[in-house]
Amino acid sequence: MNDFVKLPKPLLARLEKVSHVQGIAPSAIARKAIAEHLSYLEWKERAIALGDADHAAGRVLTTAQVFSVLAKQRAKRVGKAKKTA
Repeated sequence: MNDFVKLPKPLLARLEKVSHVQGIAPSAIARKAIAEHLSYLEWKERAIALGDADHAAGRVLTTAQVFSVLAKQRAKRVGKAKKTA
């Protein structure tokens, strides 16, 4: 794979503007942006795989169960707020 990426002119203009304002080389900005986006995509794939595994193992809640858990948590917080007030 080569080390060059062809950017559309509007994107290149934005990169050059940010580079000038920040005083950072365009290549450094591009490297960091690509690395961060790849990290996000890798995280997303892992999260999807974990969710699929939970679903396959039956570790899921219905909407009604989620609302029930949230209502209980909310009631606890309200009770604590009244005690401290």
